[in-house]
Amino acid sequence: MLKLKLIPLAVSIFLISSSGYADTLANFHTKQLGNDCQSCHTKPIEVTDAEAHENAACQSCHGNLAELAAESKNTLSPHKSHLIDISCTSCHSGHQQPVLVCQTCHDSFKTEFKIPFGNDKTIKDTYQYPKVTQAMIDKALKRGPLEQHQLIVIGAGAAGHTAAISARQHGIKDVIILEKQPYIGGNGMLAAGGMAAAETLTQALLGYKDSKQLWYNDTMKGGHNINNPALVKTLTENGSAGIDWLQAQGTDLSSASSAGGHNAERLHRPNGGAKAGPAIINTLKDTAHKLGVETRTNSKVVKLLQDKNGKITGLLVQGKHTGVHMLNADAIVIASGGFARNNQLVSKYRPDLKGVASTNNPGNVGDALTFAPEVGAATVDIKEIQAFPTAAAGKMVISGTARGAGAILLNSNGARFCDEMGPRDKVSEAIWAQKGKSAWLVFDETVLNRLGQLKGMLDLGVIYKANNPQQLAQATQMDATTAANALTRYNQFQADHKDADFGRKNMADDLQFPVYAVNVKPAVHHTMGGLKINPLTEVLNDKNQPIQGLFAAGEVTGGVHGGNRLAGNAIADTVVFGRIAGEQAANFIKQ
Repeated sequence: MLKLKLIPLAVSIFLISSSGYADTLANFHTKQLGNDCQSCHTKPIEVTDAEAHENAACQSCHGNLAELAAESKNTLSPHKSHLIDISCTSCHSGHQQPVLVCQTCHDSFKTEFKIPFGNDKTIKDTYQYPKVTQAMIDKALKRGPLEQHQLIVIGAGAAGHTAAISARQHGIKDVIILEKQPYIGGNGMLAAGGMAAAETLTQALLGYKDSKQLWYNDTMKGGHNINNPALVKTLTENGSAGIDWLQAQGTDLSSASSAGGHNAERLHRPNGGAKAGPAIINTLKDTAHKLGVETRTNSKVVKLLQDKNGKITGLLVQGKHTGVHMLNADAIVIASGGFARNNQLVSKYRPDLKGVASTNNPGNVGDALTFAPEVGAATVDIKEIQAFPTAAAGKMVISGTARGAGAILLNSNGARFCDEMGPRDKVSEAIWAQKGKSAWLVFDETVLNRLGQLKGMLDLGVIYKANNPQQLAQATQMDATTAANALTRYNQFQADHKDADFGRKNMADDLQFPVYAVNVKPAVHHTMGGLKINPLTEVLNDKNQPIQGLFAAGEVTGGVHGGNRLAGNAIADTVVFGRIAGEQAANFIKQ
């Protein structure tokens, strides 16, 4: 197979418009470089949905992401990604318009970077699957199953990976994960804060007092007491075991902090303040690979199948290249996430959130709310939707641990207006009540150094540094005197250990110049409602009866968080119930 080493050319292509070369990436390789189809494809050409051979071909010529990023002279590079295992073909398509995944969250990428063969057109930020017709479904059903598996997991996020690993650890050898995105991770790869858990070894070593009962009470109160108590009990009783399980696999969760709605330092994350989500996803990915779990990307589930007795027998999946086809399975775990990225569906239940941006992965549009009810699955709390209060540019999560580490909120005039450590719904409501429905998150270098995730946002140009009140006013259009007085007053409260204005309990440190400010506004973040499950993660029908062979875990389910989710409880949800789903599916298959 012909292979050309073209790293210098590859870098130059990414910095200029490619309209002068060819219409498509494939034409450029064949007409301009003299390659043939087998430079990228097998012979005969067989492209799998995951496009593994094509991605390997890209790297053989151009190098991997790390090498391409190293060649870039810019601080920012579209090849330096926090996404987990993002492949070349996630963005670059040989025969179709390219996709620029980065611009999903980072608006600056729309103008600062030209992607080859985009021909200066508006670039999509996610692959769009062709519409599935009834004729396509009928054809797949008539053809019958192409494969038989023991367990199929839908979704390659934290819950999906956890369920797959758990099933393998409980004796199921044949486990595959189906992921509709071209890369894995789901919302887990974006999770910034940490994993909530109580009575952990980390807390004990750090001298933090906590209890599972206190965590239970905080979660029920935070959810306005409409949570399913049995699910919350399962969450809080098994969180510490989930931490142990992750640490045994190599995840660094040696730090813990507080966040809004929690009355203890129980958000576990890596030392140094790095994002917990990517650390956990990386660990789960490596473990799944070692255990022989196969992950198929670009594979969208469109329909579940069941026999005349109601038992789940398999599903129909729409592959990017293979089209709609049937896979049989002894059991299925749904871990496909929520629907916060589907504003049409969000605004159906919450009209006040119409047009509000989302912090979520592009894939979180509620597919399961279509295919699961078709086999009788019930839903619960579907109208309960959470806005995250501090999203930069309306999309990028600035973790609540930033406030836990000492950050405060100022309005457009420079005044504090709420308890920054309150539950997410309360803080969001307070920000929406301000002029412009936004606020400024202000913190100093102590907080910056505590949270490494904030340093990366400096390069994106959304965080401003100010050495004095005048510079702060110039950068944010606040009133300098009002902002200076707000900082002085807060520092006095911190010294007195009493917030006389808003009753904030956690005031880690005072704030000293230089300070940093980032404009934030609430964004749709979490859908607390979803498929109805019991503590064994069995999906229930309208009569509260389990649907045989169908399990679910993570944000696709409802009942755990009630009317409002507390920080860190999402990752705990995925790990705790993902482990249970894998174990219960394994037991079902064995029986």
